Amino acid sequence: MFDSVRMKNRISEIRKARGLTLVEVAKRANTSNQQISHLERGRRKLSYEWMERLATALSCHPLDLLPDRPTDVRSTMSRLSPKEQGLLELFRTLDAQEQDTLLLAIRPMVAFVTGVNPA
Repeated sequence: MFDSVRMKNRISEIRKARGLTLVEVAKRANTSNQQISHLERGRRKLSYEWMERLATALSCHPLDLLPDRPTDVRSTMSRLSPKEQGLLELFRTLDAQEQDTLLLAIRPMVAFVTGVNPA
């Protein structure tokens, strides 16, 4: 399913809804604007790796990039509290290195507050 060369997707729709240019998304995804354009138009394969990179760049879930997102993922997101949704949205605005740094920093804080060392 993910290997279809002309796979329809919602990359352009989400990018425009976020008010981002091809260049801005490309910078966030560490690639060229031409590559983003090819992915948007289905001229390049939208592998799961690309979905993850683009989801981070667009602050969304990788499955949001598909035209028919499975309903079970949507229902999971709707079950999150407003605080959880806010944290997730904030986390998704960070690049991969910033996410890793935040996770390293937050684990000791959670252990201090709860007395439990998170995995």
